[in-house]
Amino acid sequence: SLLNLPPELILEIGDCLPPDGILALKFSHPFLNRILPLAPRLRNTTLSDCARLAIRTYLSPPDLKPSHLRCILCKAVYPASLFNSSSSPACVPISLAEDARQTDVVELPQRLCSWHVGRLARVIHTESGGRNEWISHVDNM
Repeated sequence: SLLNLPPELILEIGDCLPPDGILALKFSHPFLNRILPLAPRLRNTTLSDCARLAIRTYLSPPDLKPSHLRCILCKAVYPASLFNSSSSPACVPISLAEDARQTDVVELPQRLCSWHVGRLARVIHTESGGRNEWISHVDNM
């Protein structure tokens, strides 16, 4: 594992990385955060959007119930309610009654918005004029 390498070798690896790569490595484990210096690399350097987002996320206090989340696939920020498959346009309720309970059709991976339900499920027709059924499958993204 990377943590078993001697500090000298980790510093050599850090010398080959851009600033946002060093940030990602530093934020991955407290041991790497202590070993890798970042200040000398940031002088006279314009940070990428990725590095800025990483710094802001790392420095902000954790929010136990965030109102918005960022999708890991499309990188867009949506309300937290959109991270359930029942919120997907592909999961239109059969009844529009107010008391109709929305149930999740597919269990979405963590931080994957409901716009991607179509990638995780497909509609099949069981018989002519029959009702549709959902089948879920797991693919690598």
